[in-house]
Amino acid sequence: MPDVDRREFGLIAVHTRIWLGYVWVCLADEPPSFEADVVGAATLRLGDAEAIEHYGIDRLQVGHRVVYDVAANWKLIVENFMECYHCATIHPELVEVLPEFAGGYAAQSFVGHGAEFGEQIQGFTVDGSPGVERIPTITEDQDRRYFAITVRPQVFINLVPDHVILHRMYPLAVDRTVVECDWLFIPSVMAGDQDIRRSVELFERVNEQDFAACERCQPAMSSRAYAKGGVLVPSEHHIGEFHRWVETKVSGRNPADG
Repeated sequence: MPDVDRREFGLIAVHTRIWLGYVWVCLADEPPSFEADVVGAATLRLGDAEAIEHYGIDRLQVGHRVVYDVAANWKLIVENFMECYHCATIHPELVEVLPEFAGGYAAQSFVGHGAEFGEQIQGFTVDGSPGVERIPTITEDQDRRYFAITVRPQVFINLVPDHVILHRMYPLAVDRTVVECDWLFIPSVMAGDQDIRRSVELFERVNEQDFAACERCQPAMSSRAYAKGGVLVPSEHHIGEFHRWVETKVSGRNPADG
């Protein structure tokens, strides 16, 4: 129709960026700095702006995807992902692969640290057996280690030597969040006959265990005793910083203003 101007009557424009092979969308009229808020989260966690590039995530392929409907608030899921004092009690398979987690070690609170595989562990699999073909571009410092990154507000990136696990959260209600989780592998793994099931199964179990724990915690969050986000110990300074970040975004107040 000649009288329809696509620019005037088109869809609402939104800000987008492509990074790690995913499209990142911001609905704000004036989006925050993508480099500071998104890429910067990976840099802050890994201690090196180039570290995440070694995984070549934009060249990986989706080998498996699971969508979870979690009866918990998205912020509770973020807190759960950022700490690990719950790991020894609800993640026996993960602790077997990453024994330092047995002591409640919160790896995300230490810049550049990746949890090391156990001495007898051969791969990031449910039984510690060898996984699939390693991502060829990772460094020796990244081999046999697990790195977790929180990109606020709603993305988790999990890095291991032979695959990457990426979570995206979609808050639907104060007590409901849909989480979409992808397992990414190099093309030769997907094109060949390598079995990804044991690699996938490990974090499938972790997800199910975590989300069940979050659902058990959710009812108590409406209690008057749950004041100011509960009790945080010094090693949870990164979770305290997340609380302050949420409060700042909700209030629109700059923490520097006091």
